[in-house]
Amino acid sequence: MKKLMMFAAAMTIVGGAHAWTYCGSTSKSGDCEIPVWDQKASGKVANWSSKGYKAVNKMAINGAIIGNIEAQSVEVEPGVTNINCCLDSFDVVVYDKSIKTLVLFEDQEVEVLTLFGKDLDTVIKPGKTKTLESDVLWLLEGTDCDDGVIALQFVGFGKGKRGITKGKDNTDPCGDNSVEGCEEYYEWPSWTGWFTGYYGYVPCNLVSPICDFDCELVDAVAGGTWSAKYNSKLSAFDNASDVEDALLAKFKAYSIELLDDLCD
Repeated sequence: MKKLMMFAAAMTIVGGAHAWTYCGSTSKSGDCEIPVWDQKASGKVANWSSKGYKAVNKMAINGAIIGNIEAQSVEVEPGVTNINCCLDSFDVVVYDKSIKTLVLFEDQEVEVLTLFGKDLDTVIKPGKTKTLESDVLWLLEGTDCDDGVIALQFVGFGKGKRGITKGKDNTDPCGDNSVEGCEEYYEWPSWTGWFTGYYGYVPCNLVSPICDFDCELVDAVAGGTWSAKYNSKLSAFDNASDVEDALLAKFKAYSIELLDDLCD
């Protein structure tokens, strides 16, 4: 399984623009910590019945989202470099209870993930936080064992927090909150929302009024609701091995496997 990494949970103010930085997002080793969310989704999918014809069925996803990160060096002043941990993509694991395995979808695209609101620029006292709103839009893509397309789009809305750490002696002030020794940070948000798209193979046993319709190109239409709750306990690690072990223990799974490897 590829190395799992996270994007930072903090930022400073640079030239009036917000940029994610390492503050509060790195471990004692200086490596970026890895954010993990508990994911659940439920809805309906038009795929097939046990008797071999197309039918509408219930569907559910139980798993986790793991943030992948690029750790970038940023020179904040001559001779002084900070680590900027920026989000690259999501890895998603889905628990398959029938084989007690976490099915891995690597490098899923995150199109939008932001924090915003009336307190985005409010001066905060050290040790205090303000609540912000958040939105996210990301994709889950792959191919099932019958060559059916998995292409789900997830949109969600939620809450996160912006805070200022308590000041420490003999350290520099922080941004517009010019309190000696403070660090400005953001806590990871959680979201609820909706998903829609295609979720695997469906037999060509249907009719359609669409012009030039080719039922061989049809995949199973799916939709429903989903949630992702930030798991602070599982987000305390800075290496892939520890995250994998924690996920296996949480789901009592035997292994984490790519979907393609399970189809062989």
